[in-house]
Amino acid sequence: MKVDLSDLCCVHSSCAMYGKRGAGNLLFRKFYGKNRSRFVRCKTCGEEFSERKGTPLFHLHMAPEKALAVLDHLADGCGVRKTGRLVGVTKDTVTALMRRAGEHALALHNELARHLKVSEAQFDEKWSFVGKKRRPVRRRRSR
Repeated sequence: MKVDLSDLCCVHSSCAMYGKRGAGNLLFRKFYGKNRSRFVRCKTCGEEFSERKGTPLFHLHMAPEKALAVLDHLADGCGVRKTGRLVGVTKDTVTALMRRAGEHALALHNELARHLKVSEAQFDEKWSFVGKKRRPVRRRRSR
């Protein structure tokens, strides 16, 4: 059976192939679980892991489509209760997914946005917003 693994990479930081997608170092082992997730083994380090390892969906007992629908609604600005009603989950589930996705996004940002050298910064948008809100100040007369 041929299973496409080009979108996966080894998730063990001690592996020489860590983070290299489509490097050909992964072997398909089996499908597992109700949602038929892929389970793979790295040829380089010999470790086995789920395709969901290192994602907000790891150890989540919910269909990935439903979890992504929750996160899509949150990204569009829906509230927690409204998202729960639209997708058909409890508000606690929405909050837990939001926390997981937020922690994952923070970790990804901290990994990718390091050692930046900023040579120029623009504050045009912020200045125009503040500038529009400013009202003329009348001077007090001194007595």
